[in-house]
Amino acid sequence: MPGPETRARVRTDQTTDRPDGLSVCIITLNEQDRLPRCLDSVSFADELIVVDSGSKDETAAVARERGARVVKRAFEGFVIQKNFAISLARFEWVLVIDADEVVTPELARAIQEVTGRDDVQANGPVAYRVARMSYYLGRWIRHSGWYPDYNIRLFRRGFASFEGGTVHETVVPMGPVATLPGHLEHYSYGDISDHLARIDAYSTLLAQDKHRRGKRSSIPWAITKSCSKFFLTYVYRLGFLDGYAGLVIAVLGAYYNFLKYVKLWELNHGLRRFRPIVDPAKLARDAAEVEIRMLERS
Repeated sequence: MPGPETRARVRTDQTTDRPDGLSVCIITLNEQDRLPRCLDSVSFADELIVVDSGSKDETAAVARERGARVVKRAFEGFVIQKNFAISLARFEWVLVIDADEVVTPELARAIQEVTGRDDVQANGPVAYRVARMSYYLGRWIRHSGWYPDYNIRLFRRGFASFEGGTVHETVVPMGPVATLPGHLEHYSYGDISDHLARIDAYSTLLAQDKHRRGKRSSIPWAITKSCSKFFLTYVYRLGFLDGYAGLVIAVLGAYYNFLKYVKLWELNHGLRRFRPIVDPAKLARDAAEVEIRMLERS
């Protein structure tokens, strides 16, 4: 296992009264189909917490059937929602995953080894990053910028929190970080139509975010960013090794970049008159930030 990387932040309160063990936190909205597989993969945890933002399906019932504690809370953004879920945790270690993710047996063993230790080293890791492999068009994607897609998912409660804005959120640890073996399985897009629908929604969200921050765009710039994204994904990030799925990812990634920057150009010139601009909070409620990150990386 690679050695921990020291971060600049230092926790002011190094004490904890939480019992040893693991709390798993998941935020949901209408996830009755994907949630069972997710919860089954973390059945080894001491506590399952599901924070639901108003599902109209059987998400809450599915979660309770598998022993999860379900808390209803209106969605105010990913950072607020996930930090709220963390605040409910009763145990020393917290694992944050999404409903469309599955913990593999290898990763489960690594998590249990970390959270089951009686002796927590004073200068040891307070957080662990985890790789994620996505399933797309009938195959596991091992290139194209979609893998390994490392993100911090496991951390000691009180030693990390989510920070960020409407579009992106990230875990900020307050101590050393290490990497766990194994990976999360990610079951994201149902099909190409699903992928295209999210591209349209997320490109609008990203364009709005850039526009609010005073960013500018042009048609030539949108074309340039589109072409560079295809080259980056298919050639530099070895997307061609992912077969036809890699080609589709590269083409749709280029399309996403084009839409994002042409919509920004549209906003810059006040041309968006016949359709209201998507409200970021409303769009985020029906989206998953990890999908935006995948599109940005592909």
